[in-house]
Amino acid sequence: MTDPVASLRDELGALERAYAPGAQGRWVARRRAAAIDAALAGLWEGAAAPAGIALAAIGGYGRGIQLPHSDIDLLIVHDDVVAPELARVVDAILYPLWDGGLVVGHVVRTPAECLDAAGRFDSWTAMLDGRPLVGDVALAEAALASVRELATRDPSGFLDRLAAAAGARASRFGSCAHLLEPDLKEGTGGLRDVASLGWIAVAIGRDLLDAGLLRGGERSAVEDAEEFLVRARSAVQLLTRRRDDRLVAELQPDVAREMGFADEPGLVAADGLMRALFGHARDVELVADIVPRRIAAPPATLSPVPEGPGAVLAVLADLAESGDPPSAPLLDAIEGAELDDPVAWDAEVRAGFVRLLRAGDAGARMLEVLDRLRLLSRFVPAWADVRCRPQRDPYHRSTVDVHLLRAAAGAAAALARAGDADPAGIAAISQPDAVLLGALLHDIGKTGVGGHVPIGAAIAAETLEHMGVEPLVRELATFLVAEHLLLPDTATRRDLSDEDLLLDTAARIGTPERLAALWIVTEADALATGPAAWTPWRQALIRELVAKVRRIFARGDMGREIAERLAERTERLRALLAEEPEKEVDAFVLRMPRGYFLATEPAQAARHFRTIAPPIGANEVRTAATEGTQPQTYEVLVVAADRPGLLSWIAGALAIGGISVLSAQVFTTGDGVAIDLFEVEGAFEPEINEARWREFRSMLRRAIEGSVSLEHRVEEKRRHYPPPRLRTPLTVRSHNDVSEFSTVVEVGAPDRIGLLYDVTRALADLRLDVHLAKVATYDGRVVDAFYVRDALGRKIVDEPQLAEIERAMRERLDAEQTPAAPTT
Repeated sequence: MTDPVASLRDELGALERAYAPGAQGRWVARRRAAAIDAALAGLWEGAAAPAGIALAAIGGYGRGIQLPHSDIDLLIVHDDVVAPELARVVDAILYPLWDGGLVVGHVVRTPAECLDAAGRFDSWTAMLDGRPLVGDVALAEAALASVRELATRDPSGFLDRLAAAAGARASRFGSCAHLLEPDLKEGTGGLRDVASLGWIAVAIGRDLLDAGLLRGGERSAVEDAEEFLVRARSAVQLLTRRRDDRLVAELQPDVAREMGFADEPGLVAADGLMRALFGHARDVELVADIVPRRIAAPPATLSPVPEGPGAVLAVLADLAESGDPPSAPLLDAIEGAELDDPVAWDAEVRAGFVRLLRAGDAGARMLEVLDRLRLLSRFVPAWADVRCRPQRDPYHRSTVDVHLLRAAAGAAAALARAGDADPAGIAAISQPDAVLLGALLHDIGKTGVGGHVPIGAAIAAETLEHMGVEPLVRELATFLVAEHLLLPDTATRRDLSDEDLLLDTAARIGTPERLAALWIVTEADALATGPAAWTPWRQALIRELVAKVRRIFARGDMGREIAERLAERTERLRALLAEEPEKEVDAFVLRMPRGYFLATEPAQAARHFRTIAPPIGANEVRTAATEGTQPQTYEVLVVAADRPGLLSWIAGALAIGGISVLSAQVFTTGDGVAIDLFEVEGAFEPEINEARWREFRSMLRRAIEGSVSLEHRVEEKRRHYPPPRLRTPLTVRSHNDVSEFSTVVEVGAPDRIGLLYDVTRALADLRLDVHLAKVATYDGRVVDAFYVRDALGRKIVDEPQLAEIERAMRERLDAEQTPAAPTT
């Protein structure tokens, strides 16, 4: 007699080999399910099962979709069969499968227990997909029918539970429609949402298409999406040889190859795969969201759309403003409307489009509906190049187009709350529509070719011209696209106490209205990007920059403002140090560089006084650590006689102590004393205990004395920790247009133990003196700016020398880029 399990293993092996570029994923998945059905029938026959017991398939296997390494989910239904006999049958079915290396999930229930199990929603929906296989088929069908009847008895309650489960999945797994490492099964827009449409049909007792709740085009789109998702998930499981549902970045090139994607100009194969995946998942996401809302929608909202592009936008704007979902007939009418490609804009089209932008999140959802119908790019032709395009960096969590829609919605929200905690004077904006258009188009240049800012500015200008917006709106919107990185880049990479920097920034922005508009787009861009782009630290720096530039516009005299601020701060400092000897306070105020008082609060400077003021010996080093400005951070003050390499020694000692630098400011007094101020946190645990502080101080003193090699110690420390998972490019650039007195060397690199030490050691080897450092660390990437001068205290203006500095820095840091393997 043929062994059913051996035959099944042969068939499954043959089906694995059937996968190839262009293969039909669902066809193979159904063949797998059919092969399992046949094997179970053979096992059942050999088990000689008594009456009153049946075997049913549930879950994905119940739907007839079985993937290479997914569980075989079985329901054994019995009518109070005695336990020994039941156990004998179950063992006869399961043990051969287990011994054959198959993963089988099973439950054993009476019909009454099936009803009880439906109290758990996942068990309920698994049984909604159930189908009898062998045995007492009538018993199994009756048990499954009673479970289905629970849903049809209270469809509204079922839909509420379905919505709650979908919300929980979204919180846990995110969206399959735009996350760069999506869960193909549980993420919104994934296979679980495809299955949910079948459950809804069960609950309402009708086919969704026949009920007018699903359009023919939507059904076809969902079927195409299911095919793609099944194929992609199968490829993941075949590559990992286990039940994996997440398409991680490391697998994407291989999955792309397995699915027949190839590199194209401006789009590598892996991004082509993800772009196609996002498009399919969005179709599922939209339908899974809109069908329940159509069920709940009052009939009055199900109105046909008038003809013409302006009328299409107007009816979508009406829905956005009312909060109603678009009906199936409405979407059929929109899809069937005869729209030119591209649409010729007129006053009616402009009015409808701007109404959608003003509607914020609700308007963005309607634009997404238009996009799902493949019509948005007819209104905005440049949209086609950014649609579903992934962004491969550590900060963005969404595709380019989703990011742009979220940014536009965020800008609308900011305009609506003008006056609440407004650091930029938003209420004075006279062209709010320009702000919305600027936010929508700010990353429109991310087409995979060239720098996105200049390309985006050109595309935006062309797009706004095509829209026919008035010149003032076009000018402001184009400016916002061209300068949308100005505020965050300046705030996080430059010295905000530098008078020339602030004057240059104000001149580049030009007017208070532009500043307010730029603030809105900056905030909306950051919030739409993800948490790493809008941390409290970054927000505070940008707010500080905006407030300072706004004061420049208000007063028109930066020199006087700085002088007043400096006088105010030193006066407050003297008041705080009233109990100290007046001569020592005077000497302290005169000795410290102006930038120190501009960068530190008077209370902070007063706290530093006793560490800095006394004369310091040639090899003496003083340190003080206090609580930082943010939770679980520390402020570290280091005072020592200035000398080449001092900053690198401090950075190395911090790294050896397991201390990560978040920001650094370096000052030098007129008598050659270095005042180095750091904001730090524990590199691997929040608390920095006294033992680690002692290690830091000991290493620093020994480095100054020349009795220890920090390079070796830092390397030893680095060996114990893995390199960062996200690999971002190393960049080294020099700038001479940022500061009047210093050359700014900017370094961008993945964060790692000892990175600041590597950078500052390289600067010291180049005989460059660091006069100020701005260290910005967030979400695994560091962007540091060092204000340096040559050995004679001059700015480096010779272009060949600047090129040599950049080359030498890049070579040095490249050599350090890949740490040694971690040790145990």
